[in-house]
Amino acid sequence: MIFTRVLVPLFLLCLASPANALILRGLASEVPNGNSIVIRSNGQRLTIFLKGVDAPELKQEFGDEARQHLASLVLGKAIEVQVDELPDGHVVGKVICDRMDIGLQVIRDGVAWYDTTKVNSLSDEERRSYVDAEQAARTELRGIWEIGSPMPPWEWRRAEAERQYQLHNRKTKPGQGLEMEDILFKSRRSRTGGSARALGKPTARPLNRPGQDYNFTEYLTQGRISIVYFYADWCPSCRALTPVMDQINSQDPNMQVLFMDIGTWNTPVTQRYNVAYVPYLKILFRI
Repeated sequence: MIFTRVLVPLFLLCLASPANALILRGLASEVPNGNSIVIRSNGQRLTIFLKGVDAPELKQEFGDEARQHLASLVLGKAIEVQVDELPDGHVVGKVICDRMDIGLQVIRDGVAWYDTTKVNSLSDEERRSYVDAEQAARTELRGIWEIGSPMPPWEWRRAEAERQYQLHNRKTKPGQGLEMEDILFKSRRSRTGGSARALGKPTARPLNRPGQDYNFTEYLTQGRISIVYFYADWCPSCRALTPVMDQINSQDPNMQVLFMDIGTWNTPVTQRYNVAYVPYLKILFRI
């Protein structure tokens, strides 16, 4: 009922053009994150979510940068919203400001994703435009794509929900706090009857089964720099970096590269090492 009372005066200010389309107009007064805008119209306040767009969560890397970039495009300006959906008390729609499709623009500027999880509301032309805009931003290494292939926000939210669930349900007895890597290391040491044996440089790539964890501690040799290289075959930046890592591993006797294939997002290896984007490197040195 509250939502209805808020929308009614806004609807009275709308124009239905084209047929069956609802148009809202107002002033952008707040930008809570990289894919939502708060508008004010006729004394009412309404949150608008950009259609077909998802941006980094504020706790993710580039989250605040995405918010600030969206604010630079719309804050304090008159905007038009072509309303598409009204789910859960908010509005999803195409936002136009200064004759510009804001959703398309933030994707093109490399501060948001084309949200492939919500494509039903997009026209074929919009899908093509959003896909092309994201591909162009990736190719030019703009914004979020500068560091490689970051974890999409929908995957980050899923991982965060899983993490919170695990924290809430974890029941650890006093004195128990070993992680899987510690357990694997101890079990291997007990079978050999002594200290774990440091292996030579690994030649297999990857060390792990894609997406699975792997105990690479036995490869950490005293006095040698170890680079744990988390990558994925589907990541363009990884495909460019992997030959360099191969060269380092084969030619520099004082360095080794331990290849870890993340598979997809939210796999055991990404969860354990908090891998939020690829390529991702951990530099280790055993004294």
